[in-house]
Amino acid sequence: MVFCKAPLSSLASAIFFAYAQALYLQNDLSFGHTNDKISPNLRAIPNWHLIGKPDPPEILSNKIVLTPPAPGNQRGAIWSEKVLEFSSWTADIDFRATGPERGGGNLNIWYAKNGQNEVGTSSIYTVGKFDGLALTVDQYAGSGGFIRGFLNDGTTDYKSHHSVDSLAFGHCEYSYRNLGRPSRIAVRHSDEGLRVQVDGVLCFESNRIKLPVGYNYGITAASAETPDSFEMFKFVTTTETHTPDYKDQTNLGQIPENADQHIKPLQEGQDQGQMQQGGDIPAFSDPPEEPATKFHSSAEQFADLHNRLQSMMKSINAISRDQSLNSQNALSKYDELNQRVSRIEAALDKLRNMGDKLDSIQSDVRQTKSDLHNALDRHVAGLRGEVRNTHSVLAGTLEGMPNHTGRFLWIVLGSQALVVGAYLAYKRRKANSPKKYL
Repeated sequence: MVFCKAPLSSLASAIFFAYAQALYLQNDLSFGHTNDKISPNLRAIPNWHLIGKPDPPEILSNKIVLTPPAPGNQRGAIWSEKVLEFSSWTADIDFRATGPERGGGNLNIWYAKNGQNEVGTSSIYTVGKFDGLALTVDQYAGSGGFIRGFLNDGTTDYKSHHSVDSLAFGHCEYSYRNLGRPSRIAVRHSDEGLRVQVDGVLCFESNRIKLPVGYNYGITAASAETPDSFEMFKFVTTTETHTPDYKDQTNLGQIPENADQHIKPLQEGQDQGQMQQGGDIPAFSDPPEEPATKFHSSAEQFADLHNRLQSMMKSINAISRDQSLNSQNALSKYDELNQRVSRIEAALDKLRNMGDKLDSIQSDVRQTKSDLHNALDRHVAGLRGEVRNTHSVLAGTLEGMPNHTGRFLWIVLGSQALVVGAYLAYKRRKANSPKKYL
């Protein structure tokens, strides 16, 4: 594990290189990226090894169930059989976690040396001394969800450490449980450092991290007594180049013990042009310069001419080989550049098509808005005309009705007069009636 300081690039440069660099898919380190089944026989994943306790993970048509919904206390893992031979890479992982309200468990994404043997089905809390990177997804500190990053160079025993949580170098909150859809974690490693994104949003990054090549990818999951079910849908590895940084997988990151025997300094007086790129091609040197008076016979002259012609032909052959190698490298770079240019042109075409679609949508919205306003104006005008006609008809009806106000007034006054007269008659009759004494 190496930590180094790298210069920070500007945002414009990062965006440019993100579009300009071509990405190469590494099929041996990927699964779930095609429309076919995730497994050809639903028993194994090509180039990946599945392990679990007590039962191995279940392989379905489009996903791998690392821990089942029931029972709890299960462990599952999947490890790449081949190592990563590139220093700049991106890993996209699609996963989903479902479970009851109080369910628990954790998911761990590993880039570790000899991960299948050193890590196995362990989580960040049960692993011992490992060498590499680990990303842990769990409900840290009783939260809705956290994603944390851990590094180890093989010297720290995480299993016996008094506070594993304090060893995290980066984290972000992310509620991953019961979303009803897969979540995507993107891990990018390059000369600029390490960058982790979740669903397209930056989680954390560091420009002081440089991971070695030659390590294995792995995913481990563990469920609690009330379990969370962790499902893997996709693991896709892409690189910026198609040429590995190291071709010999057996010596990745190692220097042979007898390396000094293969590195010899130049002897005094030796010409650097005499050193060859391999041990199979013998070195050659130009014939020494001799005066013409030294050669007294035609045989000596012919021998000198023969030697010089041989030296010249060897030089021409070496130049031809170098030119052929340079041409091949130039053609390879040219093809790579053409592919990048094609990708950029395709991206620009998509942007242009998107702009045309946006213009069409804007025109449709304007037309719909105009039609809506016209329809509203017509509706309001109709309502006004209907109200005006109704008011006119009502006013005409009221004007045509007979006037009963006077009759009603005489009826009221007459009834009041009758009531007053009846009351006065009652009082007079009561006053004239004979008095009764007891």
